[in-house]
Amino acid sequence: MATVLEYGEEQGRPLKKSVAWNGASLIGRQIFLLGFSVVLARLLGPEAYGLVAQANVYIAFAILILDQGLTAALVSSSRVTIDTVRAAAGLNIVLSLLLFAVTFAVAPATAAFFNSPELELVLKVLGGGLVLKGLAIVPRMLLMRSFAFKPIAIADVLGALLGGLAGLAAAVGGLGYWSIVIQVIANDFVVAIMLMGAARFFRPSMRFSHLKQILGFGSRVFLGNVVSVTSRNVDNLLVGKFYGAADLALYSLAYRVLLTPVQMVGQMVSRVLFPAIASHKANLPEVSRLTLRSMSAISLITFPLMTFVAISGEDAVLVFLGSSWLGAVPVLQILALTGARQSVTSIIAPLLLGMGKSQTHLRFNLIAAAVQIGGIVAGLSWGMVGVAWGYTIAGLVLTPYIGYLHKATARTSYKSMLGSLVPAISLSAWVAAPYAMLMIVPLPPFARLVCGGLLGCVVMVVVLRFLHRKAWEQVHADAHFFFRKRK
Repeated sequence: MATVLEYGEEQGRPLKKSVAWNGASLIGRQIFLLGFSVVLARLLGPEAYGLVAQANVYIAFAILILDQGLTAALVSSSRVTIDTVRAAAGLNIVLSLLLFAVTFAVAPATAAFFNSPELELVLKVLGGGLVLKGLAIVPRMLLMRSFAFKPIAIADVLGALLGGLAGLAAAVGGLGYWSIVIQVIANDFVVAIMLMGAARFFRPSMRFSHLKQILGFGSRVFLGNVVSVTSRNVDNLLVGKFYGAADLALYSLAYRVLLTPVQMVGQMVSRVLFPAIASHKANLPEVSRLTLRSMSAISLITFPLMTFVAISGEDAVLVFLGSSWLGAVPVLQILALTGARQSVTSIIAPLLLGMGKSQTHLRFNLIAAAVQIGGIVAGLSWGMVGVAWGYTIAGLVLTPYIGYLHKATARTSYKSMLGSLVPAISLSAWVAAPYAMLMIVPLPPFARLVCGGLLGCVVMVVVLRFLHRKAWEQVHADAHFFFRKRK
């Protein structure tokens, strides 16, 4: 009989410790990714950055096909056999090689679609990197199942650091847009090697019949993810096609700047939330508590942060990127609203999948895609700013439906959901006030950023401490756990 992997049987770890290591992973990784991206963007300029952004539209879909929803199925299942894990690893390797071949074949047509001849060779090289991504999928899943987030953290942070250094060295050496390609490949290589070693990677198998037990759930997750990724990349696709690499660079960098803190904070919780809900799915009060706690923790960071990004956008772009990137400011400010909203509504995916509701997850993604693509297309005539407004308004339209799904799945009241967000909304208004006053004073952009950021932090702590005591106590308790000395 095949060995069965129970939930967390290898190294069952406390949830808070998992969140702490997951947080270290996401914070370290995203800081390095964003930091090196900003430096490379400043060194290379919009045209070079936009060329690789065009390639990433294709690569996003290829990565999705690599997973096929099997990771979610393996994490969600209470018990899986090693034979199933080996078969999943084998399928990932086969698919990554096939995708490399497909990418090589379609690269010329993709370059022609975007009117970028240089894109062809870039796609072929990035297609080879898909093999590295495929090797890392199952090891990451095995570590997540046992809540072993420490090796994931080390691999992700080290990969982002070494990849960034390789890309920076290439840029200084005059390799232009190839610097970003080198950054991506080096990052994926480090992560794949380290995760395979940490997970005691099982020998891949080509006996795909062992995947039958998870194919139903996995296929529905895959279809839902296809729809979701499509709707999230239609804006990049259309901007890149109709307005060119330079405008796509402005749009995609603004989007990335906003997504980085949102992903860093949201995934810090939701990566652990998924397996946590899956292991407590029979206990609805606990599931509700976990989701409300996640919403509160995420919003306390992302709402004030997105507010600060929106109000300081022009100063930040001038200081970090230079005047050639000023066209990204309007998009940055508009998408800040989307970033705040997405940070809390993103928990709907781990909630639905953790509860085993893959059919609901698929239906939600279909509805969300229809609304978001409709908004993006409606705004396309007004350029990248119109696309940003269309994407943002579509997201706001979807929010009540997401709230309904949350209520129906976790039996959480609307009042509780709104109540978990009140402290964050209040903090956002207080954070904006000092910066708004500093804009009246004639200060250099760097000085205004530093002063506004420091004043905002001070005001936020004071308001949280005296006006939102319950939220303050929770933040204090979490900080005490994460940063206290361990014996």
